[in-house]
Formats: sequence, C-alpha cells, structure tokens
Amino acid sequence: MPLKPVRYIVLFCLMLLHAAAYAQDAPISKKLADLKSKNDLTEWLYQRIDYVTANPQQLPFLLAAQRDVWRQPATLEERIAWLTLLSTQGYDQLQAGDILSSINYYEDAYAYFYKYKVVQFDVVEYVFKPLGNNYTRLGDYERAIFIQQKAIEQLNAFENTGDMASAYCNMAISYYTMGNYTAALNCITKGQKLTKNSGVNFRLQNVLADILNDQSRPSNARKILQKNIKSQKSDNSQNAYSLLGAYTTLGNIELKSHHLKFAGNNYNSALNIINIWYPGDRLREKANLVAQLAKVKRLEKQPQKALLLADEALRILRINTSQNKTLAQNIYGEINLVDIFSEKALTYQLLKQPEAALQNIRYALLATDKIRKEFADNKTKERLQNNGKELAETAIEMALGLYQTSHDEKYLNLVLEIAEQTKARTLADQIQHNNQQFASNRHDSTLRKRTDLERAIAYNERLIMTEKNGAKYQEKVNALKYDLSLLNKKYREQSAGTVSAAADMLSALPKELHAIEFFFGTRGVYMIDIKNSVVKKVTRIAGADSLRRQLTQFINTYYRNGPDAMLNSPKEFFMASNSIYSTLFKSTTLQANERLCIIADDVLGYLSFDGLITGDKYDPATSQWPFLLKKLTTTYAFSLNALIKNKAKDTGRTTFSGLFVTHEGNSNTPIIAVKKEADAINKLVKGNYLYNEEVNTRSFFNSFENSATLHISTHAYLSGINKEPTLDFGKEKLFLFELLSKANKPNLVILSACRTGDGMLANGEGIISLSRGFTAIGTPATIAGLWNVNDEAVSQITANVYKHLLTGKSSGTALHQAKLAWLNTAQPSDAMYLPYYWDSLVLMGADEPVHLQAAINSIYWYAIGGLIVITLGLLYWRKKKR
Repeated sequence: MPLKPVRYIVLFCLMLLHAAAYAQDAPISKKLADLKSKNDLTEWLYQRIDYVTANPQQLPFLLAAQRDVWRQPATLEERIAWLTLLSTQGYDQLQAGDILSSINYYEDAYAYFYKYKVVQFDVVEYVFKPLGNNYTRLGDYERAIFIQQKAIEQLNAFENTGDMASAYCNMAISYYTMGNYTAALNCITKGQKLTKNSGVNFRLQNVLADILNDQSRPSNARKILQKNIKSQKSDNSQNAYSLLGAYTTLGNIELKSHHLKFAGNNYNSALNIINIWYPGDRLREKANLVAQLAKVKRLEKQPQKALLLADEALRILRINTSQNKTLAQNIYGEINLVDIFSEKALTYQLLKQPEAALQNIRYALLATDKIRKEFADNKTKERLQNNGKELAETAIEMALGLYQTSHDEKYLNLVLEIAEQTKARTLADQIQHNNQQFASNRHDSTLRKRTDLERAIAYNERLIMTEKNGAKYQEKVNALKYDLSLLNKKYREQSAGTVSAAADMLSALPKELHAIEFFFGTRGVYMIDIKNSVVKKVTRIAGADSLRRQLTQFINTYYRNGPDAMLNSPKEFFMASNSIYSTLFKSTTLQANERLCIIADDVLGYLSFDGLITGDKYDPATSQWPFLLKKLTTTYAFSLNALIKNKAKDTGRTTFSGLFVTHEGNSNTPIIAVKKEADAINKLVKGNYLYNEEVNTRSFFNSFENSATLHISTHAYLSGINKEPTLDFGKEKLFLFELLSKANKPNLVILSACRTGDGMLANGEGIISLSRGFTAIGTPATIAGLWNVNDEAVSQITANVYKHLLTGKSSGTALHQAKLAWLNTAQPSDAMYLPYYWDSLVLMGADEPVHLQAAINSIYWYAIGGLIVITLGLLYWRKKKR
C-alpha cells in the first residue's frame, strides 16, 4: 500500500480514539465544571477521585488535580477531601510501581495533616502505614521507623489495639530488614500481645519466619509459614495479601536452601494470588516475584529463560520497552531494580556476554545512586554505601576482565569511576550541600528555616551527649531530622553529588601528582595507579580478609595501643611494616621526591604511610631505617571527587588564629607541650592567639570564619557509645556534629591533638573523624592526628610546619619537611625515631600553599627602638648646638 493512504488511515484511527476518549470524558468534565461554578471544592475532589478509581488508565487526570484546582481548601470537609486526594495519589502511584512519586504524595499528605491538624482524617491507615512501608521498600529504615512510631502514638490516643499491632508488625519489618533482629522480635512480641486478630497475627508470623530464615533456621521458618498457609482454607479478599507474603517468604527460604523446584512453586502461587486479587495492581510485588523466578531459572542453568523473566520484570516496572530495550533514563531509585539488574548481569555472565553483564551491573549501580538521592539521613546513606560495595566489586572485576582481553584503556577509567561511586559519597553530598547553601539567596525563608533546623538538631544532639538523662532528647532529634528531610525534599537531588566522569577527574589533577586509590572488596583489594593524569594500571591484591586482618593487627599493636610494642620489639615492627609496604606497592614504582596522594579505603584509613619501611635489611639504629618519608611526600584524600570539588580558594587573606588549651587547673591531664608549641608558633607567625578560658565554641566559630589558617591545640578523643569525635575546650566540648558550615572558612586547619583523624569506620565512606568533619563543611585541607600523639614531638613538628609554610611551601611539603627535620635532629634516645612518635600527623585534602604573615622578631623591635632613640638624640644635639 502506498505510504500516503497509510498516513490517512492512521490519522483517521487516532481521530476516532480521541473522539471516544472525549465522549467518555465529557460527562466528568461537565460535572467538574458545574461543581467549580458552584465553588464546591469538596465534591469536585471526590468526583475526580471516583472517576479515576473506576478508570485506572486515567491516572494522569488524577495527578493533574493540583494543577487544575481553582483555590486552596478552606473548610474542614475540604481539607479532609484534599488529604484523601493526596493519599489516593500516593496509593495509585505505588500500585503503578512508581515508589518515589508515591512517597512524594504521602509526604505531602503528612505535612498537610500536621499543618492543619485534620484529626478527623484516618491518617494512620491512609498515610502513615503506606509511607512507612514505602520507606522500608526504599531501604530508608530510619525514616520508616520514625513514621511507624508516629502511627503508634496516634493510635495509642484512641486505644486502637488492633491497628497498633499492625503498626508494630510494620516496624518489625523495618528493624528486621536493617538487621536489628532484637528490636524486630520485640515489636513482634508487642504486636502479638495487643491483638487476637488472625490476619494481623498471620503477618506477624510471616515476619518472624523472615527473621528465622536470616538467622539460618530455615526449618523453623518453613514450619511457621506452612502452618499459616494450611490454616487458610482458600484465598479470599481478606487473607490474599497475607498469603502473598507467606508464599513469597517460603519461596525465599527454599531458594536459600537451594530447593529450586519448591522455590519456583511458591513464587508461582504468590503470582497467582496477585493475578486473581490484584489485577493491574501490586506491580512492584509482581515484578519482584518474576525476578525471583528468573533467579531460579539461572540457578537451574537455564539462562535464556532467566533472561526472558528478568526482562519481563523490567517491563512491569516500566524500565524496558515491549522490545526489551532498557531505557536508562527511566531507571529510578528502587531496591527491586538493583536486584533485577544484578540478576541480569549474572545471567549474561553465564551466557558469556561480558559487555552486556557489565552494562547491567552499571544499571544496578545507577539505581543505587538514584536511591541515595532520596535519602535524607547521612547514616542511612552510609549504610547504602556499605551495601553497594559488593555490587561495585563485581563491576570492577568485570571491567578489569574486559581490559585484560581487549587492552582498551576505557575499562581502566571505568574501574576508577566505579571505585569513586563507593567512596566518600556522603562527604561529597555535604560539601555540595554547603556550597549550594551559600550560593543561594540569603533572604530565602526556606534556607533560613533549614539553617534553624540544622542548628536545633546540633543543639539537641549536644544535650544527648552532655546531659545526665540525655537519651530523652533523641525523640526530639528524630522529629527535627524528619522535618528537615521534608524541607530539603526539593533540594535533595541537587545536593546529592554525582561522581564526575573519569576523564574530568583525571584532567583536574595536577600533572605531577602520583595518585593511588584503593578499593577494599570482600574478595580482593584493588589498587588504581594514576600518573600524569592517566590511569596507568589497576592491580588486584588477593585475599582481602587476610590483608584486612593483617592491617588491623598492625595498626592496633603498634599505634593505637601505644608505643610499647614498637619499643619492645623494634625488629618485629620493622619486618611487619616492610611486609605491608611490599604487599601494597609491589606492583607500582615510587619515584624519589615525587608527590604521592593516597585515597585509602577501609582500615587503610587508619594508617600513615610515611612510617612504612621500604627495605627489608634491618638496622638496629632506628634513625637509619628506610622510611617511605625519606623517599617522597605523601598526602591523603577521602576521594578524588571530594578533593577536586573542595579546592582551596585564594582569598588573599593572611589571618592566622591559634586556639591553645593547656588544661592546667582542669580535671584533664595538663598538656605542658601546648604552651611550648604556642610560644614557638607565636615567634614565627603573626596572628590572633587565644588561651585556655578564651577558647570556647563561640571563639572557635569566630576564628573559623575569620581565618585563613586555624590552629587548634588541645585534648581530643572519641566520646560515648557512638565514639563521637570530640575537641576538649576545657569547660566546653565541641562535637563533630556541631561543625556547621560558614560562609568563610580557612584554607588549612591544623588539629594538633590526639586522634583528630580517628573515628568510626563507615565502610565505603571512610573514617568519620574531626578531620572529615572539617572537610564536610568546606575546609580544603586539614592536618590531623591518627593516634595519641607524643606532645613533645608534635609541638616541634607543628612549629616546623609553619617555618616551611612561611617560605611558600605547600602544606603537604611543609609537613613532610617538618617530619624529616625530626628524623634529622638529635633526639634524647634512638627510640624517639620510631614512627609512633613522629608519624601521627597527616595532611588530608588540598596540598596547596597558605598565606601567613611572619611575626616581627623582638630583636627587630629593639633595633627599631634603638634607632628611634639615636635619631631623637641627634635631633636634640643639633637643636642644642644651634
């Protein structure tokens, strides 16, 4: 048939379809117009909701309600109708599989409910429950538990024990999914005590079975579920959802036990329930079941069938087209998507199609990245970062395998990008958030409110740490954080920093810099070697667990537990240090006098590389040992991404501030060397010097905002059960969470104190230390201590740092030269050359010069004074002579 007639036929068909749709929409449009003319907003909203309930394909019509409304609700009835609209929109979006849009509508409903106190609306059933469940599906368990606790509080007021038991069931799921089995079991017990409702008890038992399965007790879990299923004579509208959960969990148990046939049977039973009782709905659950069947087929060595099922799951979630083309732009943040793409990658590996496998594992990483953009709490992000490392390791293995067969350098760059996706991402988010905050309009009311909430959170967290009954403030902190997350919703995606392309990161590095980035996996450790802004090689070190144990024992024995082991067994230390050096650097060449930047990972973040022994011939004279320090300058970065985005700015400022707390007259041990350190720096650098009682949180923040270089010398330690990094200002303490960004900040902060680079290890994120906290609020570089420093050594080394900074040397070079000066100076004993005494301080961040003003020496003042006296004498003599 000629092309032109075909066009006319298609056009005619489209006109008929449009006419049919218009005919169908005409009655509702007329009704809505009539209600609008009568200003009847309540009925207008309900008519719109009812129409889309009867015609699910018209969902966009419901979602356009906010756009089409002519005024905002004013009466109680209108506000109830508005909440009904929001909750219906959230429900419909969830059924369509769009969990993020669903969350947005439910969050709007939550905020609206509390703004107008619409207590007549059943907010627990229609907002709190689905919103909490959505957070759990996303993996945002902190916010899920917060909302579920809100539901329990709301229900408690009405003494509705059945619904409370259901809320405890939902909370148990959140705790169980995040791995807190004790709290989950406690919620199950509370729920069982509250209700005799068989449906709720059925769901509680399902959660208990999940926990038992995770605890490797599949037979116990299986018995519970089989008994539950047997107790139901048939599926019906009342028990369908509980049965769906039971069959799904039973399938998971059988899959974990590798009973593939039984797993498939249970998944198909669950699918059958969805098809009968939820046709067109429960798309997320349906996609999950289809994906699990794909996994069964892959394990049965039927990859083609597995691939068809995985693609079907993606079509259900609207990621794949009908021709099974994956639309990357449609990928959103969803745990199910991560699992499906991971499954496809493994299937392609089985089919020996490595490129397709790598592409799908990258899709999984993309979905993970989209999830983290929705997270509000940093601890939640850190957990996601940890969970994503195994996925990233698989991707790195695939990329490295493709490089080894093709020798295409793009795969080396890809390894760098993947490693950076798992490294210090929350830190990068904080840096970006702070940069945006100060780039925004200073009169923005939302910005002011955000700042107020952040300060309120810090204040209440301080009360938790310092008050006798501080735990009572935790509930307030949780509420403030949730309010902040809602306020930040529209900024969240902007604040979630993306990882730059490898080419952009590499081009931003100084040409002469030699950078080595480590990635610690579960199977191996990868070393990415970068020279002249090019990834030269990627090396795999086998045995990640054994290397982690070796490093942990080395760091604990010789550094964290004090100097005794190093003093008593210097040869053992020498050999252990050389063994670690050889393991880490055997595949790379370190040139003399080069600048080396280490991007550490995992326990490597606790190690200073300067003190590593580069040779294997032991010499009893410690001062003669071949330390890496003697070969080159080493600095550190949390990630290349953070290093590039947090560059030093040349403001032209030269202001120096020094805060010195000796703790004399205090319950803490006085630090005599602090006074010596302050005197030594005072003779070198012109600036503002504060001592003891003059040092407090107020003077700290004032100095931070008004200094080009900030020096802090005091006690520092880790406080409380969470090991919160803490600076001790005598009568006051400054905690890590109190570090709030300021418009101006120093280019260098020197933390001349114990363990300021130490803290809890967040896998994939780094050491949560004071040094990291200063980086997060925009400080380009910090010098901090990794372990309890030797006061005398650190006071001399820091004073020497300033000598070199005054000559224009970069901060990394200045620290390097100061450490060398210690090794080249006669010490009271040879033991003082051991790395424990001189190697604690490390530079983290930008290795740049800083501007300082030299102090005028007292000799110069005497000379000037003498010159004035002589001049006055001469003038007097001349006058008298006249």
